[in-house]
Amino acid sequence: MNELDTLILAVGVAALLLAFAVLATRKKVTIYDWQFALLYNGGVYKRSLAPGTHRFFAPPHSWIIFDRRPQFITLPGQEVLTRDALGVKVTLLAEIQIEDPAKLVRAFPVSNQGDLVNAIYPLLQVPIREAASTYTLDEIIQNRDALPELVRAAAIERLNASGLKLVKISVRDIMISKELREAYAASAIAQKTAAATLERARGEVAAMRALSNAARMAQGNPELMQLRALQAMQNSNSGRHTVVFDFAGKTAASAAQTVTDADIGSDEDLL
Repeated sequence: MNELDTLILAVGVAALLLAFAVLATRKKVTIYDWQFALLYNGGVYKRSLAPGTHRFFAPPHSWIIFDRRPQFITLPGQEVLTRDALGVKVTLLAEIQIEDPAKLVRAFPVSNQGDLVNAIYPLLQVPIREAASTYTLDEIIQNRDALPELVRAAAIERLNASGLKLVKISVRDIMISKELREAYAASAIAQKTAAATLERARGEVAAMRALSNAARMAQGNPELMQLRALQAMQNSNSGRHTVVFDFAGKTAASAAQTVTDADIGSDEDLL
């Protein structure tokens, strides 16, 4: 082999090594059908990547991947003042869905999925304070949906313009001070106690009304008292009873006068 052949062989080997080195800089990225991917070349947005496997030279290429499925984001609790000037800490739970990731990265400083909370929170912070100031603490506790609806109405237009869809927002936690918790507990106990007292009073009134009706019935119908006495003795377990009734309508005194010694007999007969 002469010098020319050696030179050609060396150039060929160098070319192969350079080709392998260039190919080695290509990176594989797999996009699933439930993901978004944005492709950049030298920091300039080029296009969205379809689901599948792609290979690019990196650098200069780079990409950002987002999840297109609905996801839940907890907005950290913040202290707000209600209309009656009471402090309350509200934590919201937002369900969002990315519809246009290109708009999202242009509107917010978002470079990955985890940056969404920090991007959305400032947008919802002011509406939360404004919504809380329109309701009293009792109204917020009793109607937990009122506060999120105002926040959603205030932020949905801005989020839609940023490529985000606000599916639902709800109250996760409402935290109040210890003093207010004790006051609410005492109020609830007082209400239950008053309700129990009222129920007992209603029962006593009903019992008195029933007794009054029974007294009026017995006054006009004396035989009802005799039947009631029979019923009482039938249900009694105290022993045997002897009762004399005047079914002819006479009083007990007149009935006693009709009983003579002759009717009863002498003491000797009794012995």
